[in-house]
Amino acid sequence: MGKREVMDIFRNVIEKPRNAYLDEWVAAGKKVVGYYCSYIPEEIFTAAGLLPYRLRGAGSVDSSDGDAYMSARVCTFVRHVVSLALRGEMDFLDGVVLAQNCDHIRRAGDLFKKKVNLPFYSFLSIPRVPKERLFDWYLEELKRLKAEIEAHFKVTISKQQLEEAIALHNATRQRILSLYEMRKKQAPPVTGEEALTITIAAHLMPREIYNALMDELLADLKKAKGVTNYRARVIITGGEMDNPEYIAGIEQQGALSVSETVCFGQRSFGEPIEDGAGDPLQRIARHKFFQVPCARMVECFDEQITMLKNTMREFQADGIIFQRMKFCDPWASDGHNLYWRMRKEGIPFLGLEREYGIPASGQVKTRVQAFLEKLGK
Repeated sequence: MGKREVMDIFRNVIEKPRNAYLDEWVAAGKKVVGYYCSYIPEEIFTAAGLLPYRLRGAGSVDSSDGDAYMSARVCTFVRHVVSLALRGEMDFLDGVVLAQNCDHIRRAGDLFKKKVNLPFYSFLSIPRVPKERLFDWYLEELKRLKAEIEAHFKVTISKQQLEEAIALHNATRQRILSLYEMRKKQAPPVTGEEALTITIAAHLMPREIYNALMDELLADLKKAKGVTNYRARVIITGGEMDNPEYIAGIEQQGALSVSETVCFGQRSFGEPIEDGAGDPLQRIARHKFFQVPCARMVECFDEQITMLKNTMREFQADGIIFQRMKFCDPWASDGHNLYWRMRKEGIPFLGLEREYGIPASGQVKTRVQAFLEKLGK
């Protein structure tokens, strides 16, 4: 298959809560566990024979079911996800694992436990400072999660199974890294809308199938002509982003996204987990806990700035577009700090606020056009 065929498959996978590969998994009698955040390691689920499924609100036409239990000041991402679950559109889930990512997801956890009433529920307490002194706390939380999964699903997660899970997910990371390496070219073979579609799909289907499709896609991209009809190269950063159509609206104005350092984008993968002797669960924990931090973490803002500056240099970007969900408090704080730091550093920066599932509006497009004019593009 070539790029067109593989992209059609990935677009079908991310369109709604269910997809053909998920349905095949369930029909075979296998279990699915949902989770919200990359600080919850998929490798533990995979090692237990479970399909890790990252929760999204795609396919939700309104959030009324979630609105009945949640404040209007809870972000629409969380309200749409909860609405799907309350309407039974996530009935393929055999459980969820959540964490205190933010107050909004914490409230979602209450509703998943009390109203959705899935067979398995676990909640992790993840430290908010990614420092060595707190690593043992995080590791103990993962050990508890492993034990709970083993007890509920009546499985044993061996060190060998964890090593195999690491190898499988590392194979995905290597393919994502290869895709991003191609995007450093002056004529990248994919747009930002296409790249985000590709990375979202990884969270919703068996990794063996995903990796095989990626092999076919990457082989075709190596000989692709590439995108040249753009005015400027931008980095899109910020919080939760699983709406490729929003990025498409930005790119239609001439701002080609060459890297998406967002949830569901490159931030969810990172470098491969290191090989080596010792406890594989500890290696998984180190990879996740010390990943490039997001806004839920504190005392690490300089690391975020360094990552953004390095990404701009590597991908030859002209500016940064920051987006966040309305009422997202952690990313509102980071957005404020980013604005002033980028201004101090002389890096062009545009901040956008959005709602879940809504394509880029005329106002957003106008602001992007004005940003490009400011860049002199």
